Amino acid sequence: MLAAGSRSGIARSGGSQRRAAAFSSSPAARSRPGRVQQRTLAPCRAIELDFSDPDTQLGLAGIVLGLVMGIGAPAWYINRTERDEERLDELRAINRANYQETGEYMSEEEIAAIRKPKWTDRREWVDDD
Repeated sequence: MLAAGSRSGIARSGGSQRRAAAFSSSPAARSRPGRVQQRTLAPCRAIELDFSDPDTQLGLAGIVLGLVMGIGAPAWYINRTERDEERLDELRAINRANYQETGEYMSEEEIAAIRKPKWTDRREWVDDD
């Protein structure tokens, strides 16, 4: 009878482990209690590119050109604007010094010789509201 009781005790503890594993959220815990299975990921097929394909080369060239133009053009314009502001400050200082010496401001031709007008300087700003 003792042997039968010990068997039933083992069966009860094994059954509770099975029930606990059945209510567990992970499938790995249900198959092997105490061990966690690692999933292996299949390689991503969408990333495989053939760089010898002309369409791929054209696409990559477009990406590189877009990045260069998208970052380089605004940076170049900012640089040119800052340089123009420096030239204007120098021109104003020269014009003030010229006025103090001669009593006259510089002519448009003299200013244009020092600082070439930008395309925004040639535009006519009209408010048509």
